[in-house]
Amino acid sequence: RRCSAPPRAMLLLEGVALTSSGRPVLAPEELELKILEKCDLEFDGAPGGLERDVADKYVRGVAFLTTHRLIWLDQASLPTPGRSCSLRLERITKWGPVAKGVFSTSKAKRVRFQLRAKVVSARDDGGEIRTAFRGEPPDAFTKALAEAMLAKAWLAEPPVASSSGRGGTAGRNGGGGGGGGANGG
Repeated sequence: RRCSAPPRAMLLLEGVALTSSGRPVLAPEELELKILEKCDLEFDGAPGGLERDVADKYVRGVAFLTTHRLIWLDQASLPTPGRSCSLRLERITKWGPVAKGVFSTSKAKRVRFQLRAKVVSARDDGGEIRTAFRGEPPDAFTKALAEAMLAKAWLAEPPVASSSGRGGTAGRNGGGGGGGGANGG
């Protein structure tokens, strides 16, 4: 009898609670900063996403930047969550733009994030995730991200018990900050 193979590495993200109209539910102190449509999430080196639905990438979503999280909404499934997920900004250790290759034919602008492990669950290996913006240029989005990473609003949030455990930052007080700086990439 053969031993089963060890579980594959995964970069796990948290689920997002949505309102009846399909917008993300925010914590009381959390503010929406920017929204960009036509955004994909690309998991580099290992599958990622929600633990119940890991994949190499999630496509055709909307990116919401808040003072506490980067939220990706699965446009195809709205107003139900589908693959909608979030990444707490405090988990980011480095981030920055991805340079286009010499022979790249993609028009998408990408931003990569290096993430701390073991945040979502013991099976969460952290790693790198990229956002691919296929529509509007992400310049204002990345500027707002830099400001949010410097402000570290999640550190000022008092710990509150989460009622759903499915997302949001309720119940999280930060505990560590952004690590490598606003754009240590």
